[in-house]
Amino acid sequence: MMPKERNKKEKGLLSSFVLAIVLMIFPVVSGIIVTVNNMDVVQMFWVQGAFMLASIAVPLCILFITKLRLSQIGFSKVKKGGIKAALNFIPIIAAKMVYLFFGFKHSREILIALLFFTVAIGLSEEIYFRGIILRELMRHFSIKQAVLLSSVLFAAVHASQAFSGEGFVAIALAIANAFIFGVVASEIVILTESLIPTIIWHALYNFINWITLVQGMQEVVLIIFESVTIILYGIYLWRRLPKNRYVD
Repeated sequence: MMPKERNKKEKGLLSSFVLAIVLMIFPVVSGIIVTVNNMDVVQMFWVQGAFMLASIAVPLCILFITKLRLSQIGFSKVKKGGIKAALNFIPIIAAKMVYLFFGFKHSREILIALLFFTVAIGLSEEIYFRGIILRELMRHFSIKQAVLLSSVLFAAVHASQAFSGEGFVAIALAIANAFIFGVVASEIVILTESLIPTIIWHALYNFINWITLVQGMQEVVLIIFESVTIILYGIYLWRRLPKNRYVD
Protein backbone atom coordinates (compact mmCIF):
# COMPACT_ATOMS: atom_id res chain seq x y z
CA MET A 1 0.00 0.00 0.00
CA MET A 2 1.34 3.40 -1.00
CA PRO A 3 1.87 5.98 1.80
CA LYS A 4 -0.57 8.36 0.12
CA GLU A 5 -3.30 5.74 0.00
CA ARG A 6 -2.60 4.75 3.62
CA ASN A 7 -2.96 8.38 4.70
CA LYS A 8 -6.30 8.66 2.93
CA LYS A 9 -7.55 5.53 4.67
CA GLU A 10 -6.40 6.82 8.04
CA LYS A 11 -8.11 10.16 7.43
CA GLY A 12 -11.29 8.37 6.39
CA LEU A 13 -11.25 6.29 9.56
CA LEU A 14 -10.48 9.29 11.74
CA SER A 15 -13.24 11.44 10.28
CA SER A 16 -15.72 8.56 10.68
CA PHE A 17 -14.64 8.05 14.29
CA VAL A 18 -14.99 11.75 15.08
CA LEU A 19 -18.47 11.84 13.56
CA ALA A 20 -19.51 8.85 15.68
CA ILE A 21 -18.23 10.64 18.80
CA VAL A 22 -20.16 13.78 17.83
CA LEU A 23 -23.37 11.76 17.66
CA MET A 24 -22.71 10.30 21.13
CA ILE A 25 -22.66 13.79 22.64
CA PHE A 26 -26.37 14.34 22.04
CA PRO A 27 -27.80 11.34 23.97
CA VAL A 28 -25.25 11.87 26.74
CA VAL A 29 -26.23 15.52 27.21
CA SER A 30 -29.95 14.74 27.01
CA GLY A 31 -29.47 11.90 29.50
CA ILE A 32 -27.84 14.29 31.95
CA ILE A 33 -30.71 16.75 31.54
CA VAL A 34 -33.27 13.99 32.16
CA THR A 35 -31.44 12.79 35.28
CA VAL A 36 -30.81 16.24 36.78
CA ASN A 37 -34.43 17.26 36.30
CA ASN A 38 -35.75 13.89 37.51
CA MET A 39 -37.98 13.52 34.45
CA ASP A 40 -40.46 10.68 34.03
CA VAL A 41 -40.37 8.17 31.17
CA VAL A 42 -42.61 10.18 28.86
CA GLN A 43 -40.59 13.37 29.36
CA MET A 44 -37.39 11.39 28.82
CA PHE A 45 -38.60 10.12 25.44
CA TRP A 46 -39.55 13.63 24.26
CA VAL A 47 -36.30 15.26 25.43
CA GLN A 48 -33.97 12.57 24.14
CA GLY A 49 -35.89 12.33 20.88
CA ALA A 50 -35.57 16.09 20.40
CA PHE A 51 -31.82 15.92 20.98
CA MET A 52 -31.45 13.09 18.47
CA LEU A 53 -33.30 15.15 15.88
CA ALA A 54 -31.08 18.12 16.71
CA SER A 55 -28.02 15.95 16.04
CA ILE A 56 -29.02 15.80 12.37
CA ALA A 57 -27.87 19.42 12.06
CA VAL A 58 -24.27 18.16 11.94
CA PRO A 59 -24.61 15.93 8.86
CA LEU A 60 -26.74 18.61 7.21
CA CYS A 61 -23.85 21.04 7.68
CA ILE A 62 -21.51 18.45 6.15
CA LEU A 63 -23.81 18.16 3.14
CA PHE A 64 -23.90 21.93 2.77
CA ILE A 65 -20.10 22.27 2.97
CA THR A 66 -19.35 19.35 0.64
CA LYS A 67 -22.26 20.21 -1.68
CA LEU A 68 -23.61 16.69 -1.48
CA ARG A 69 -27.28 16.04 -2.21
CA LEU A 70 -29.59 14.14 0.13
CA SER A 71 -29.99 11.52 -2.59
CA GLN A 72 -26.25 10.86 -2.42
CA ILE A 73 -26.49 9.73 1.20
CA GLY A 74 -29.49 7.48 0.64
CA PHE A 75 -32.60 9.65 0.61
CA SER A 76 -33.86 8.20 -2.63
CA LYS A 77 -36.17 5.50 -3.91
CA VAL A 78 -35.05 1.90 -3.65
CA LYS A 79 -33.18 1.18 -6.87
CA LYS A 80 -34.88 -0.94 -9.50
CA GLY A 81 -34.28 -4.56 -8.61
CA GLY A 82 -32.80 -3.59 -5.24
CA ILE A 83 -35.80 -4.83 -3.32
CA LYS A 84 -35.23 -8.29 -4.81
CA ALA A 85 -31.70 -8.28 -3.42
CA ALA A 86 -33.22 -7.65 0.00
CA LEU A 87 -35.99 -10.19 -0.53
CA ASN A 88 -35.74 -11.63 2.96
CA PHE A 89 -36.38 -8.26 4.60
CA ILE A 90 -39.82 -9.52 5.65
CA PRO A 91 -38.49 -12.36 7.88
CA ILE A 92 -36.44 -10.00 10.08
CA ILE A 93 -39.51 -7.79 10.52
CA ALA A 94 -41.62 -10.84 11.33
CA ALA A 95 -39.01 -12.06 13.84
CA LYS A 96 -39.37 -8.80 15.75
CA MET A 97 -43.18 -8.66 15.44
CA VAL A 98 -43.44 -11.97 17.32
CA TYR A 99 -42.59 -10.04 20.51
CA LEU A 100 -45.98 -8.31 20.35
CA PHE A 101 -47.86 -11.57 20.86
CA PHE A 102 -46.59 -11.61 24.45
CA GLY A 103 -48.18 -8.27 25.32
CA PHE A 104 -47.16 -4.64 25.12
CA LYS A 105 -47.66 -1.32 26.87
CA HIS A 106 -50.98 0.33 26.05
CA SER A 107 -50.58 3.85 27.46
CA ARG A 108 -51.30 6.24 24.58
CA GLU A 109 -49.12 8.93 26.14
CA ILE A 110 -46.16 6.58 26.36
CA LEU A 111 -46.71 5.12 22.88
CA ILE A 112 -46.80 8.54 21.19
CA ALA A 113 -43.68 9.76 23.01
CA LEU A 114 -41.90 6.47 22.33
CA LEU A 115 -42.81 6.58 18.64
CA PHE A 116 -41.28 10.05 18.38
CA PHE A 117 -38.18 8.89 20.25
CA THR A 118 -37.57 5.75 18.19
CA VAL A 119 -38.20 7.46 14.85
CA ALA A 120 -35.74 10.20 15.87
CA ILE A 121 -33.12 7.57 16.75
CA GLY A 122 -33.68 5.60 13.56
CA LEU A 123 -33.48 8.70 11.40
CA SER A 124 -30.41 10.23 13.04
CA GLU A 125 -28.34 7.06 13.46
CA GLU A 126 -29.02 5.91 9.91
CA ILE A 127 -28.01 9.31 8.52
CA TYR A 128 -24.78 9.24 10.54
CA PHE A 129 -23.73 5.61 10.16
CA ARG A 130 -25.22 4.41 6.89
CA GLY A 131 -25.55 7.78 5.19
CA ILE A 132 -22.31 9.65 5.99
CA ILE A 133 -19.88 7.25 7.69
CA LEU A 134 -20.46 4.21 5.46
CA ARG A 135 -20.21 6.39 2.38
CA GLU A 136 -16.94 7.92 3.58
CA LEU A 137 -15.41 4.54 4.38
CA MET A 138 -16.42 3.12 0.99
CA ARG A 139 -14.36 5.85 -0.64
CA HIS A 140 -11.18 4.41 0.89
CA PHE A 141 -11.88 0.72 1.57
CA SER A 142 -13.53 -2.19 -0.20
CA ILE A 143 -17.28 -2.39 0.28
CA LYS A 144 -17.10 -5.32 2.69
CA GLN A 145 -14.33 -3.67 4.71
CA ALA A 146 -16.42 -0.50 4.92
CA VAL A 147 -19.44 -2.50 6.12
CA LEU A 148 -17.41 -4.08 8.93
CA LEU A 149 -15.66 -0.86 9.96
CA SER A 150 -18.86 1.19 10.08
CA SER A 151 -20.52 -1.58 12.09
CA VAL A 152 -17.65 -1.60 14.60
CA LEU A 153 -18.14 2.14 15.09
CA PHE A 154 -21.90 1.63 15.43
CA ALA A 155 -21.31 -1.03 18.08
CA ALA A 156 -18.76 1.15 19.88
CA VAL A 157 -21.30 3.95 20.22
CA HIS A 158 -23.75 1.51 21.81
CA ALA A 159 -21.00 0.44 24.22
CA SER A 160 -21.78 3.71 26.00
CA GLN A 161 -24.29 1.62 27.95
CA ALA A 162 -21.30 0.74 30.13
CA PHE A 163 -21.93 4.08 31.82
CA SER A 164 -25.62 3.36 32.44
CA GLY A 165 -25.12 0.84 35.22
CA GLU A 166 -26.01 -2.21 33.11
CA GLY A 167 -24.33 -5.52 33.88
CA PHE A 168 -21.43 -6.89 31.84
CA VAL A 169 -23.55 -9.50 30.05
CA ALA A 170 -26.19 -6.93 29.09
CA ILE A 171 -23.52 -4.58 27.75
CA ALA A 172 -21.79 -7.36 25.80
CA LEU A 173 -25.10 -8.42 24.24
CA ALA A 174 -25.94 -4.82 23.35
CA ILE A 175 -22.58 -4.39 21.59
CA ALA A 176 -22.90 -7.71 19.73
CA ASN A 177 -26.47 -6.95 18.65
CA ALA A 178 -25.47 -3.46 17.52
CA PHE A 179 -22.64 -4.88 15.41
CA ILE A 180 -24.88 -7.46 13.75
CA PHE A 181 -27.59 -4.86 13.19
CA GLY A 182 -25.01 -2.49 11.72
CA VAL A 183 -23.74 -5.09 9.26
CA VAL A 184 -27.22 -5.98 8.00
CA ALA A 185 -28.36 -2.35 7.82
CA SER A 186 -25.24 -1.47 5.81
CA GLU A 187 -25.85 -4.37 3.45
CA ILE A 188 -29.43 -3.27 2.87
CA VAL A 189 -28.39 0.32 2.15
CA ILE A 190 -25.72 -0.79 -0.33
CA LEU A 191 -28.01 -3.21 -2.17
CA THR A 192 -31.06 -0.94 -2.28
CA GLU A 193 -29.14 2.37 -2.53
CA SER A 194 -31.62 3.85 -0.07
CA LEU A 195 -31.75 4.69 3.64
CA ILE A 196 -35.54 4.47 3.78
CA PRO A 197 -35.82 0.70 4.46
CA THR A 198 -33.24 0.82 7.26
CA ILE A 199 -34.76 3.92 8.88
CA ILE A 200 -38.10 2.10 9.05
CA TRP A 201 -36.50 -1.13 10.32
CA HIS A 202 -34.37 0.73 12.87
CA ALA A 203 -37.33 2.67 14.28
CA LEU A 204 -39.56 -0.41 14.38
CA TYR A 205 -36.81 -2.50 15.99
CA ASN A 206 -36.33 -0.02 18.84
CA PHE A 207 -40.06 0.71 19.23
CA ILE A 208 -40.97 -2.94 19.75
CA ASN A 209 -38.01 -3.45 22.10
CA TRP A 210 -39.37 -0.69 24.34
CA ILE A 211 -43.08 -1.58 24.34
CA THR A 212 -42.90 -5.36 24.64
CA LEU A 213 -43.74 -6.98 27.97
CA VAL A 214 -42.05 -10.31 27.24
CA GLN A 215 -39.49 -11.34 29.84
CA GLY A 216 -37.74 -14.29 31.42
CA MET A 217 -37.13 -17.48 29.43
CA GLN A 218 -39.60 -16.41 26.75
CA GLU A 219 -37.52 -13.32 26.08
CA VAL A 220 -34.31 -15.37 25.88
CA VAL A 221 -35.89 -17.74 23.35
CA LEU A 222 -37.20 -14.84 21.25
CA ILE A 223 -33.83 -13.06 21.30
CA ILE A 224 -32.06 -16.24 20.13
CA PHE A 225 -34.66 -16.79 17.39
CA GLU A 226 -34.42 -13.19 16.21
CA SER A 227 -30.60 -13.15 16.34
CA VAL A 228 -30.33 -16.34 14.27
CA THR A 229 -32.79 -14.92 11.73
CA ILE A 230 -30.84 -11.67 11.38
CA ILE A 231 -27.47 -13.46 11.14
CA LEU A 232 -28.74 -15.79 8.40
CA TYR A 233 -30.19 -12.79 6.58
CA GLY A 234 -26.86 -10.99 6.94
CA ILE A 235 -24.99 -13.95 5.42
CA TYR A 236 -27.49 -14.04 2.55
CA LEU A 237 -26.91 -10.36 1.80
CA TRP A 238 -23.13 -10.56 2.35
CA ARG A 239 -22.81 -12.96 -0.57
CA ARG A 240 -24.62 -10.47 -2.80
CA LEU A 241 -22.52 -7.43 -2.00
CA PRO A 242 -20.50 -6.05 -4.92
CA LYS A 243 -16.73 -6.44 -4.57
CA ASN A 244 -15.61 -3.24 -6.21
CA ARG A 245 -14.82 -0.09 -4.24
CA TYR A 246 -17.49 2.58 -4.12
CA VAL A 247 -16.76 5.62 -6.27
CA ASP A 248 -18.92 8.75 -6.23
